[in-house]
Amino acid sequence: MPDFPYINARVRAMRSRLLTAAQLDELLGFTTLPAFLQAMASTPYAGDLQEALVRFEGVRAVDEALARNLRRTTRKILGFADGRPRALIEVVLLRWDLVNLRVIVRGKHAGRSDGEVMAALLPAGTLGEAALKEMVAAPDIAGVVGTLEAVGHPFAQVAAEAMAGYAGNQDLLAFELLLDRAYVERGMRQTRGRSSDATVLREVLHAEIDAANAKTALKLDSAEGLDEEARLRFFIPGGVMLPAELFLALSAPSTRASAWQKLRLSGFPIRDLPETPIEFERALDLATAQALAGRYRGDPLGLDIVIGYLALKTYEVANLRLVARGAFLGLPREAVRREMVRV
Repeated sequence: MPDFPYINARVRAMRSRLLTAAQLDELLGFTTLPAFLQAMASTPYAGDLQEALVRFEGVRAVDEALARNLRRTTRKILGFADGRPRALIEVVLLRWDLVNLRVIVRGKHAGRSDGEVMAALLPAGTLGEAALKEMVAAPDIAGVVGTLEAVGHPFAQVAAEAMAGYAGNQDLLAFELLLDRAYVERGMRQTRGRSSDATVLREVLHAEIDAANAKTALKLDSAEGLDEEARLRFFIPGGVMLPAELFLALSAPSTRASAWQKLRLSGFPIRDLPETPIEFERALDLATAQALAGRYRGDPLGLDIVIGYLALKTYEVANLRLVARGAFLGLPREAVRREMVRV
C-alpha cells in the first residue's frame, strides 16, 4: 500500500515543474496576450495550451489549459495513493470543492454570467470538469444542488437541506454555513486518531474553522436586531483560537476592539484589522494560502508535502489566469501583481 514516503517522492518530482518566481515575473512583463501565449509555450503548460487553442481562443483558451492541467495534477496525486493516505488527501481536495461550490452559488445568487463564474473556479477538488460545467450552466441554485445529488457528491445531502432554507429566506450566509459545517464534520471524522498525518490535517481544519468564524463575526457586525442566540447560529464549533464567547464579542460593535486584541494575542494570522469585511476576507485568505503553501517545508515523510504542493500549484494557476487577463486588457504590471496571491 503506497504511504506518504512514496507519495511524497512523486509529489516532490512534480514540485520541480512549478514555475519559479522569476518565470512568473517574466510572464507578468508581457503586455499583450499573443506575447503571453508565446511565452507560455515554453512552460510545463505548453501541451495543455496547445490542445486548448484547437477549440478556443484568447483568455478562454488559457483558462481551459490551466483548468485541464490542474485537474490532471490532482487526479495524478490521488492515483499515487489508496487506503488511509488517500482518504486524508480527499479531505484536502474537498476544501476546493467547497470553495468552488461557494463561487457557483454566490454567482447564481448575484445573477452573474456563466462565463464570470467559470473563470473564477479553481478545479483542484474532486468534482470533475463535466460536473462543474453542469453546475455553472444550471439556471439556479436548486439546479446546482441537483447536479451534486446526481454525481453522488459528499455535500449533496447537506446542500439539499441548505436549499430548503434558502428557498424560503434567500439567506446565502446560512446556506454557506451549512456547507462549511458539513466539510468540517466530514474532515474531523476522517482525522480521528493520533497519527501525525491526522494531527496535521486537524490543524489545517482548526485554522479554517477559526478563519470562517472570524469572517462571519465581522459580517454579523452590520446585522442589526440579532441577539446572542441568533448570532450563535452562525458559529462553527471546532476551532482553537476563536471560541463561541470570543465570536460573540467580535460580532458586536461595542466589544469588537477588545475581542480583536484577544484574538490577535492568541496568534491569529492577521495583525491589524482591515477597515472592511471584504478587505479582511482578502487578507485572511492570503494568510491561509501562505500557511498552506508553507506546509511544503513540513514533515518530509507526511501529509504536509501534499498539502503544501497542492496550495503552491493551485495558486500558481490562479496567478497565471490573472496575468493572462492583465495581458489581454493591457493592465499595468503592478496592478496585476497586487491582485496575485504570492505564496
